[in-house]
Amino acid sequence: MDIIEILELFKSKIEARNPIDKKYLVSKGNQNGFEILVPEIAEEIKQEINDISIFDYKVHLGHHFPDMNLIINEKRFGLELKSRNNGKWDTNGNSVFESISDEEYEDIYLLFGSKVPNHDQILIRYDNYWKVTSAITVTHSPRFKINMDATSSVFPSAEDYNMLREKSDTEKVKFLQDYLKENTSGVKWFISPDDASKSVKPTSLNTLSHDIQNLIKAEVLILFPQDLISASKANYTRAHEFIITNHFYYSSSFRDFFSAGGKWTKENVDFPKSIETFYSLRRTILCMLEEASEDFQFIAYESWKTLGKNVHLSKDSFVDDYKAVIDSIGRVNFYNELQELELDNLSSLLFEPEDIIP
Repeated sequence: MDIIEILELFKSKIEARNPIDKKYLVSKGNQNGFEILVPEIAEEIKQEINDISIFDYKVHLGHHFPDMNLIINEKRFGLELKSRNNGKWDTNGNSVFESISDEEYEDIYLLFGSKVPNHDQILIRYDNYWKVTSAITVTHSPRFKINMDATSSVFPSAEDYNMLREKSDTEKVKFLQDYLKENTSGVKWFISPDDASKSVKPTSLNTLSHDIQNLIKAEVLILFPQDLISASKANYTRAHEFIITNHFYYSSSFRDFFSAGGKWTKENVDFPKSIETFYSLRRTILCMLEEASEDFQFIAYESWKTLGKNVHLSKDSFVDDYKAVIDSIGRVNFYNELQELELDNLSSLLFEPEDIIP
């Protein structure tokens, strides 16, 4: 058997589970259901072949790249796992440096599972890892963007990807700098100090498109809701520092950028303008929660620690934990207002049933 035949077995076995057990569709802790499912399928394939000289596997997961080794005819292939729960075929990928493995592989593949909307079934696609790295984006760290429908890649060929894997750390940094200079605008913080003449000044938030501005607002509403959603005076310090540090954006008046003050009235009950900002961005916030990387979730959980014992976070579901954070803020800041609206919690006001991603 060859690698493509093995990947086809993964695809057929996973797609045949229709409906699939819901435990494979949810996240638990730092591991999502797909990362639990695929090793189980690998074990099933191994038992059926019953010859480790033909097929064997090893699971890494965690912060190791790739997530699994597939040993086929005594040759080692890497298998990275990605998934979405809304039918889409693109996602945030691994850190650029994490994704340049120093280990020896015949090739590295990506196995992508995407849940069929409104159905408990996962569809599977796979391809060479280098082919589906459609771009490099800079958020909290330089990351590959994964797109199974990509018509072009960061790498012109497998040889180019393999050459990068063999470079020194200094050479890898230069590759990244050159790529960002040629393919991105605005944020280019990943430029060495000795190249200061080519550095870009911080970009004013007010000069960005409304779509980008809304993404920034949604991001800080997830990371720092306890600072921004308040019945009294909001604290914009951490949110603004985060935007400057991670995106190289700034605002001369972050308060005006974020909410511009004032009130928002819901059924004759007054709330701060920040609540209206949240309500208008609720779908963007939900999508961002669903697609959050491990890095982003880590930053959020660290930020939410300031709430102390006021909120219990299970870490089984990032979305549910965020709603728990919002509800804790609501109990402290808007108890009377929610009582007037006959609502039990703030998340019921901010998220409507039709907003929930199936």
